[in-house]
Amino acid sequence: MPISPWELAWCAAAVLAGYTLRGATGFGAGLIVIPACALVLPFNLVVPIVTAMGVLASLGQTWRERRHIDRSALSRLILPTLGGTAVGLALFAVLDARLLLKVFGAFIVVYGLSAFVSLPRLRRPSPGAVALATGSLGALVATLFGGMAGPFYAVYLNAIDLAKSAFRGTMSAVLLLLAVIRVAGYGSLGLFDARAGMLLVVLVPVMAIAMVAGEHAHRHLSEGKFRRVVALLLAASGVVLMFK
Repeated sequence: MPISPWELAWCAAAVLAGYTLRGATGFGAGLIVIPACALVLPFNLVVPIVTAMGVLASLGQTWRERRHIDRSALSRLILPTLGGTAVGLALFAVLDARLLLKVFGAFIVVYGLSAFVSLPRLRRPSPGAVALATGSLGALVATLFGGMAGPFYAVYLNAIDLAKSAFRGTMSAVLLLLAVIRVAGYGSLGLFDARAGMLLVVLVPVMAIAMVAGEHAHRHLSEGKFRRVVALLLAASGVVLMFK
């Protein structure tokens, strides 16, 4: 079915809001864009267009932030991301992962809100173990549901206390890797069609404007405010995942 002007306008507004967040924090676009666009468009159309926009957003941001990428943190995420994506593509048409989504959504709500309260310090698991768990689950969920890997990776990057520039650069790099693999996988499933191409022609310029606005907002965020924004995004995304 053709896409109506109001549906296109709705999706453009969602992209503007979502990618402004993405430009400021390095993640968060899927939290807004995927649920909003899925209200008016078929989910199997939303998945490829958001993934393709993710490649473009991550490519530009990763190039600009390349000096700030924490290569040690990134290297721990590569194999879990590849593994989670492979499993997600294999199970894309058959696995109902809603229970997993709800459970992990509840976890990241608690994790995000914990940034606003003083808790006794507990012994942390090794960075490698956290990277394995969050990287695998993030890639699996993103492949099955079209996005929202950012909150999973944010748990790991928060846990190793990256500064905001390193956080954003490393997040962009791993999301670029994930998006490129998923575009290839979705393409092999025949999910890119004429409607997807038309939507990308309209929405990519909106995404570019939003990313510039987000970059401007990032420069005005202090370290403390940045961590609170990330924590709120984690909590909000957890709520979305719980009710998805």
